[in-house]
Amino acid sequence: MRPGPWLLLSLLLSVSAAARERSGGPTLQRRMLVLPARIGELPPLTIHVAAGVATFIQLEVPVGPGTPRLPEGEARIRLVPVHGGSWLLVPGTDLVEGERVPLTLDAGPEAGPLRFLLVTRPGEADVQVRVVRDGTSADEDAAESLARQLLATPEARVTHVVPRQVLAPGNSHARVDSVLWMGRRLFAAVSVRCDREGDSPWKLVQVRLRAMLPDGVLLEWPVRLLAGASRARRQRHVFTSLLPEGALRLELALDGEDAPGGFLSLPAEEEPTPP
Repeated sequence: MRPGPWLLLSLLLSVSAAARERSGGPTLQRRMLVLPARIGELPPLTIHVAAGVATFIQLEVPVGPGTPRLPEGEARIRLVPVHGGSWLLVPGTDLVEGERVPLTLDAGPEAGPLRFLLVTRPGEADVQVRVVRDGTSADEDAAESLARQLLATPEARVTHVVPRQVLAPGNSHARVDSVLWMGRRLFAAVSVRCDREGDSPWKLVQVRLRAMLPDGVLLEWPVRLLAGASRARRQRHVFTSLLPEGALRLELALDGEDAPGGFLSLPAEEEPTPP
């Protein structure tokens, strides 16, 4: 027998309030995740869980008739159905540092499974996670055309900021070489370099941005990524995206084939100035 919506809502609010009152408890986050178009080829989305904090997951994308699946024998996390496309995750204990518990859901034969990783991260926990489809705007094709021109431009002509390193996976180094703002539209060039001769550079498969919306929700979305010509020990990419109206605190994550990257802040001086 499934609990009624009001009972589940009461549970969610009570455990959230208790978490806030705990000394040194995590900061509770409300997040909205934009689902990548190529979900089967990209790293799983990450959900932050913590003991005593219920996480409400709401899928606003087409899903199959099944329910999310945790690994067989996983007893530390309760998965409570609320209504179609919504569930509560209730962890009984924190996960071990570095541990990733997979959560999967069938999204149909064409889309493949939706994949998530449950992790415990000190200082933060998700109290609400909305997963939405990609609402690509009509001007993305025009933006991609400009991004391709930037990709083909000699590097000396596209450096608009001091290059800064953002990731160092293995023997490779990835960094943002340039950032260009045109209103709320962002263009950025990223390079990946391998230090050890004979090794292949780390493969960048996705760039995600994260920003705080005016209502306090953390929005995370994949951006349009274009790859340029690859050399033996170096790759170059350009990505573009439109920043949501009123968004603050822009952050960047670079994802590899096997795992999502961590978010790092883009410097405030590189963000657009409000009108």
